[in-house]
Amino acid sequence: MNWISTHIPPWFWITVVCHFAILGTVAYLILLERWTASWVQDRLGPNRTGLGFGIIPWLKDKKMFGLGQPLADGLKFILKEDYRPKNVDKILFTVAPMIMITVIIISIAALPWGGVRQSSFDFVAPAGQDVSTIANAQSPASSEIVDIQKTGTPDTYTATYRWHFGIANLNIGVLFILAVLSLAVYGVVIGGWASNNKYSFLGGLRATANMISYEVPLGLAVLTIVVMYGTLNLDELVAKQAWMWHGIIPAWNVFTQPLAFLMFLVCIHAEANRAPFDLAEAEQELVGGYHTEYSAMRFALFFLAEYAGMITTSAVCVALFFGGWHLPGLSGNVDPNHPEITTSFLICVIRALVFFGKTIVIIFIFMWVRWSLPRFRFDQLMGLAWRALIPMSLVILLVTCVVVYFFGEQRNIAMHVGGKMAIVLLASNLAMLLIIVVGSFLIPAAPDTNRKMKVPGSRFGNAPVPAGRIRV
Repeated sequence: MNWISTHIPPWFWITVVCHFAILGTVAYLILLERWTASWVQDRLGPNRTGLGFGIIPWLKDKKMFGLGQPLADGLKFILKEDYRPKNVDKILFTVAPMIMITVIIISIAALPWGGVRQSSFDFVAPAGQDVSTIANAQSPASSEIVDIQKTGTPDTYTATYRWHFGIANLNIGVLFILAVLSLAVYGVVIGGWASNNKYSFLGGLRATANMISYEVPLGLAVLTIVVMYGTLNLDELVAKQAWMWHGIIPAWNVFTQPLAFLMFLVCIHAEANRAPFDLAEAEQELVGGYHTEYSAMRFALFFLAEYAGMITTSAVCVALFFGGWHLPGLSGNVDPNHPEITTSFLICVIRALVFFGKTIVIIFIFMWVRWSLPRFRFDQLMGLAWRALIPMSLVILLVTCVVVYFFGEQRNIAMHVGGKMAIVLLASNLAMLLIIVVGSFLIPAAPDTNRKMKVPGSRFGNAPVPAGRIRV
C-alpha cells in the first residue's frame, strides 16, 4: 500500500470534501431560498447573474439561471464597509459570529455519510514475527483489522480491514451534535449584548428563551429513538433502519414514530431561529434583532451559520427518521446482519449523495414553512413549547418505553424494530394523535392576551368624540 493511504487517514479527505461541500451548499441554499420565495409568491426570482459577471468573455452574456448570484452576494459582503458602532465591546462583537460558524462546522463531524467500507490487502510476515503488528502497520490509518487469513504461499497473509465513511464514528454521536449545537446560543446572546443596542439585546434575550425552551422537547424526541435502539451512535441508528418490512416498506423511524418526527421538525425550526420562530430577528419589532449592528463579513457569518445549522439539523433528522444513507434497491452489502458494511467505494459515495439529497428535501421544508406561516407572538412561542410540545414529548417517550418493554423481544440479532413492534408503535402514535385532537376541543382556550382592558384614570378610556361626528 502506498505511503499516502497508510499515513493519511480516510477521514481527513472526507473532512475536506464535506467542509467545502457544505460551505458551497450554504451559498446556494440562499439562492434556493430566494427561488422558493418567488415560487410561493408567484413571481420571478434571481435569474440574471451568470458565472461570468459581465467580465469573462465566453460567459459575459450567459444568464445561467442566476447561478452566479450567490457568488455576487459573497463578493458584496467582502467588499462592503466593515462598520462597527461606537461603545460596543470590540472583542465580543467580533467573537460572536465566530462562535456561531465554528460551532456549526464542528457539529458535522459525527454525521454518518456512507456506512462502513471493507477492503483487504496481501502482506508478507516472516516466520517468528507478529502477524497482527505487521498488518496494522500496513493498513490505512484509523482503520480496523477485522480478519487475517493465511494464503497458500508461505509467509503470505490476507488482511481484511474496515473504516467508516465519515469524519468521526462517535459512540455518543447524537449527544455530541446536540451539545455542540446548543452552544450556538452563546453567539446570539454575546452578539446581542456586545452591540450596545436595545433591539439587539432584546433579540438576544428572545433567542435565549426560544432555544433553551425548545431544546427540551428536541432532546425528548431524540431520546424516543434512542430508547428504541439502545444506542447514541448515529452510524448504528442508521444501520438499524437499513432494511425492509416484508420487502416493501423501508424500516425508517418516520413510519413508527411520526409524532416524534413532527416534534423534532418543529424544534429544529425553533433552534435555527427560522420563521415562524424567528422572534429574535423580527424586523417589524426589533429592526433586525441580535445582528442589527452587524455588517459586511461579520453579518455574513451569522447568515451562513443559520443555513449551515439547517444542514446539520436536517442531516440529523434524516439519520434519525429517514434511514440516513439507506435507499431501497441500493445493495453492496457483505453481511445481511450488518447492512452498513460494503466493499465498494462507489456504493459509499452514492450513499453519501443519497444522504445529502434527503437532507436537501428537509431544508426545502424549512423554506416552504417560512413563506407559508405567519410569525408567532412571543407568548404563543413559549406556550407552544411548555404547554404543548413538552407534555406531548413526555407522553410519546413514556409510551415508547412501555412498547419497548413489552415488545422488545421482537427485535432480531441486529436490533431491528420488528414488524409487530412497528405496528404497535404506529398504532400508539395514531391513538395519541387522536387524543390530542379531541383534547384540543375539550381544554378551555387560553385567555386572549390581545383583549382590550380598561385602565382606570386613563385619558383614552372616555375619549371625547370630535366635533361633527356622531357616536355609534
